[in-house]
Amino acid sequence: MGCLGLRKTASLCPAVPQDIMDTLRSETTLSRSQIRYLYNRFCAFAGGGKNPPNRLHKYNFYSGLLQLNPLLPTILNCMFKDKETITFLDFALFLSTFQAHSLRTTDELKNAIKDKKLKSKMLFNMYDHNKDGRITKYDLVIVVHKLFSNLLDHVQIMRIVDSMMKEMDHSDSNHILFADFCKAFEVFDMTERMVTWIPGLHGRSIDDSHHTFSQ
Repeated sequence: MGCLGLRKTASLCPAVPQDIMDTLRSETTLSRSQIRYLYNRFCAFAGGGKNPPNRLHKYNFYSGLLQLNPLLPTILNCMFKDKETITFLDFALFLSTFQAHSLRTTDELKNAIKDKKLKSKMLFNMYDHNKDGRITKYDLVIVVHKLFSNLLDHVQIMRIVDSMMKEMDHSDSNHILFADFCKAFEVFDMTERMVTWIPGLHGRSIDDSHHTFSQ
């Protein structure tokens, strides 16, 4: 399952502006090679060309196999919020929120990344379909159906939803509150359910490691 289809190799693009590279290096755990890769993808979504794009619209993402991703509208709504367009910095910062942990990531960094996710409520809002501050069984059915309708029948989907509700409804309220959602992170990382790879250029290392991003 992919947040955004970023595995495809993009054509070469002009260098990442140094101020943006510095900002992303200081505010995220992205490596330089991963930032360059994301910049290539950002340029590719704009259609390529000699001049790097300043901004992208939502329609730029509706191309190729990516437009078949059932969660694409939800992801883009979270990425763009009320904006008509986004910059590369917006694009990279959003994806860095879903960054999973390399094998060499320290426990302190893992906790910092997890806290960032929880405080922003970004993931919670992706599951909260009608944005009423709680995840209902209906919300879960929508997400699970989008992800697995081509693989599972209705009965199987409902079994998955029932299992998720049972596991996460710590308040016994028949819906998942934000506090319940946070507790779920103590057992498993929900971002691992919706991931895409951003490849390093030279294999896994401290600076150039494979990271996963959640959808």
